[in-house]
Parts: sequence; structure tokens; C-alpha cells
Amino acid sequence: MLQIDTENDVFFAKITGALTIYEVAEYQLQLQKLDLDNCQVMVDLAGVDEIDTAGLQLLMVLRKSLGERLRMQNHSPSVIELLDIYHLATFFGDHIILSGH
Repeated sequence: MLQIDTENDVFFAKITGALTIYEVAEYQLQLQKLDLDNCQVMVDLAGVDEIDTAGLQLLMVLRKSLGERLRMQNHSPSVIELLDIYHLATFFGDHIILSGH
């Protein structure tokens, strides 16, 4: 599920559950309806329990279109694992805190 809240010029997007090919088209439509020009976008990924390459592509498109105005936070283990597999942590430039295991 994608939940979006706004405060001033900041959009807060919280993704819970799966971020896969089955959800990406719906999430993309929701995001396209927003006027994101000159706004910061914070994406909370703590609730993402499954992500595939379609979900990763959505995050990459957001990064390309928003640049530094996109901030991802609270990366779930599933997201961290996929970013690690494809060596994309530096592409996004967000601070990722790894759990001690």
C-alpha cells in the first residue's frame, strides 16, 4: 500500500507490503497525480516486505526525475538486499543503516 501525506512543500510517501510488478503501475499512477515540482519527497521503506526489479525501477525513475529532492529512509531488509545485489546504494545516495547481524 502507498500512503501519501503532505506538509508544506514535502510529500511523505510510506510504502507497506509488496513493491513488485503487481503494485508498481498503481503506485506510479498515484504519484503522477501529484504536483511534485519544487517539492521534497520522503519515501519511507520500512514496511516493504517484498521488492522486485519493477519496484527497484520505480525508485530509480523517482530518483532520476526528482534528483536530490528524493530521500528514501528506513530501508527494510528486503530493499537493502536488492540494492546490495545490484550495487545501487550509491546511485540513490541515501544513508542506509544496516542492522547488526
